[in-house]
Amino acid sequence: MKVVTIATDLENTFLRRLLVPSCHAFGMDLVVLNPKTSPFGLADKRAALAGYLSTVRDSDELVLFTDGYDALFIRDERHIMAAYASFSEPVVFSAEVNPWPLGIVGLALHDGPPVGRFPYLNSGGFIGPARMLHALITRYPEPPTGRFELLRQLRAHGYDTDRRFGWSDQYHWTLVRLLERETTGVDHDARLFECYAPPVPDVNFREIMREVEDFRARGRESDSYQRERTRLAERLQVPSGAAHIHFASPVTKAVAEDLLHEGQLPGWLIGHLSTAMPPAQVLPV
Repeated sequence: MKVVTIATDLENTFLRRLLVPSCHAFGMDLVVLNPKTSPFGLADKRAALAGYLSTVRDSDELVLFTDGYDALFIRDERHIMAAYASFSEPVVFSAEVNPWPLGIVGLALHDGPPVGRFPYLNSGGFIGPARMLHALITRYPEPPTGRFELLRQLRAHGYDTDRRFGWSDQYHWTLVRLLERETTGVDHDARLFECYAPPVPDVNFREIMREVEDFRARGRESDSYQRERTRLAERLQVPSGAAHIHFASPVTKAVAEDLLHEGQLPGWLIGHLSTAMPPAQVLPV
């Protein structure tokens, strides 16, 4: 099994102090794809990943993709393989509590009630055989918006989801997953992936971005930071049963980094990490 991430900033704190050491602690091979093109958008992740997957010699080798700047591992490959084997689908995505970034439109795209603790796809972590991941990426080079009647009707009324959310890799993979239900699964009960994004019952893109902008403007004095610090500290009191932990959202990541610097992240999360920076395989793309 290979663990793959994409990083334009090799000095990122989360990458250096959490993701890379966690892979090293559990003896997992980490490949860091380092794009040289600028600017590098979220949608470019798929092209970079496809390029790497085309070079994997054993097309059946499992590849676990992870975000690089807000994730780490707390369990080893044996746990990952056992959790992966419990799914019937060959490609499995992480999940979260919010239909980000589509909001209420995302709710309408699902043809049934919410499933499990984490009902909606999160693209910060996914796993599958190299050939199947490569096939999915090449089969859907663009969001398959035209395959959804609801999205076609919204576009006819001036609400173009590609224009609003096309920058989001998660938007793309959500649509692909809804079309590829036999091929792709979602880890609704955090057997393998657990996402620590804050719950937002009524997902409203502008409201969420207003909170993010408030944090960027006022930093640790912002209300959004204070709320998230309280929430995350409480949630971290209960250890996760997953292998991959994802601190999605800019505010959640900032809180996690502050807790790291202050020595307040719990032992179950980072007790296995070394303070030394181990090496990682870096591939320019």
